[in-house]
Amino acid sequence: MATIVVFVYLVVPPNGIKKEEGKEGRGVLYYTCCLFMWASMTDLALQGQRFGLFGLKSGTGYFEHGEPYLDTPFGLGVQGWNAIVNYLLYIHIIYNIDNNKDPRYTAIYWAGGILTSQFCVIVGAYSGSFATYLPPSVAMNIVFVVFPMWVFFHFLNKPRSDKIQAINSTKYRALDIFLITGLLVASFFMIIRGLGALDSPFPLTKYYVTTHEPYIMEPGKFGATWVLYGFIYGVPFQLFAIYGLLHSGCEWMMDLVVFYAAGMLQGTCVYMAYTWFPMSNPEYHIPQASMYMVIAINVFLVFISNLLLWRCFAEPQYFVKGKLKKN
Repeated sequence: MATIVVFVYLVVPPNGIKKEEGKEGRGVLYYTCCLFMWASMTDLALQGQRFGLFGLKSGTGYFEHGEPYLDTPFGLGVQGWNAIVNYLLYIHIIYNIDNNKDPRYTAIYWAGGILTSQFCVIVGAYSGSFATYLPPSVAMNIVFVVFPMWVFFHFLNKPRSDKIQAINSTKYRALDIFLITGLLVASFFMIIRGLGALDSPFPLTKYYVTTHEPYIMEPGKFGATWVLYGFIYGVPFQLFAIYGLLHSGCEWMMDLVVFYAAGMLQGTCVYMAYTWFPMSNPEYHIPQASMYMVIAINVFLVFISNLLLWRCFAEPQYFVKGKLKKN
């Protein structure tokens, strides 16, 4: 770990670290990211111990006595994401701050991913089969909820460092129509899956869950909490995003789409990994007859959210507020 820190410091030396207008400076975000990098390495070490990697002796002590729900395909997927993706995001945030660059979107992207994982892990742990035994160490997750929420709202309330001239028309209207259609289709699938997680007797829901994504019914409830996240947060956001595409000046789109795209990518990757994970129960695997359709649906959900992200940053002047300039 120390070697990595020294390497990063030598390769990307700081050009300035003072807090300026539109910049972060070394503060709470900077030092907490440094601390959370150790948490990422801890997750990597636990994964190495769980599978006997990196020369570590195989063992499951922490999973048995610390956070037992992490010794599941979903929990190990979340750990893997934190060990690799979040670690890289911490480095990028630190790099931006050390070089007087705005870490806004990287920080929001990180917050979106980690809050999504925490929602699924905590709600699943307390509502599923692991709720009968949850040791005090579970409380450590509080910091991974409180701090990302602070980061998210900190940047929501902070003016952007980039000054962009607003416009009230767009050259991407054809793409917007495609996105609106895609968001409506995505919302439909999220509603069907969300109702399935709530054990709805609605025939279409029952058919889809039993023949396409039975993991939603897994007793650990991690699959159910992920689709509920899409149902509770994803559907409303996508409907608001449609409004944002049709009306210029919706500046909130720039931040919320980053948060949402990160959550969709993180959640879907971990969720879909269950089917191919050696520890997973074959009873809840995607049926072979539905495999390609389920993969296509989940890839589509990630694709449409990230295409929306690209759309917002391809023409940010359409979404910012200010004196309008005809495009």
